[in-house]
Amino acid sequence: MKAARHAAASACVLLATAAQGCELVLREHRSERVLQRIALPEPGVRIAFEHSVLGTTVIDRYVFRPHAVLVEEQFDGSGYGLPHAAAPGERLTHDSNGSRLELERVVQPLVVRPLPAQGMRLLLSSGPLLLSELTTLAIELRAVGCAPGDEP
Repeated sequence: MKAARHAAASACVLLATAAQGCELVLREHRSERVLQRIALPEPGVRIAFEHSVLGTTVIDRYVFRPHAVLVEEQFDGSGYGLPHAAAPGERLTHDSNGSRLELERVVQPLVVRPLPAQGMRLLLSSGPLLLSELTTLAIELRAVGCAPGDEP
C-alpha cells in the first residue's frame, strides 16, 4: 500500500513537471535580473529584426538542445552581416520570398541587444514581443524545463 502511494505521488510530480513544460526566461545579461518568463509550446524561438543597412527583416530561428542552436536564418537581399554562401554543413537557398540559410550553430549564451531602431522582437504564437520595451540593455534568452538537466 505504501509503495502504491509513493508511486502515485511520483507520477503526480512527473505530470506536474511535464505540464509546466518549456519556458523561455529573458534576463538582463549583466545583472541577471529576470525581465519576463514565457511558456514555450516547443523548445524553440524565432527572433526578428530589421537589418541596419538594408532595412529588410531578418528572422533567426533557434532550438534549445539544451543550449541555443541557430538552425535557420531567413532574409532578403545581400549586405553586411548576411550570409552570401553556405559554409560546410550548411545549406543556402533562394526563392521569391528571399533567402534561407539552414545551419547548426551553438550560441551559448544567446544574448541579444534590442536596439530600438532594429525593432528586435520575439515572434510568439500570441503575437510579437518587442524586446526594447523590456530594456535596451543586452538580454540573455535561456530556455528551462525543455530537456533533462535544464536549470530551473
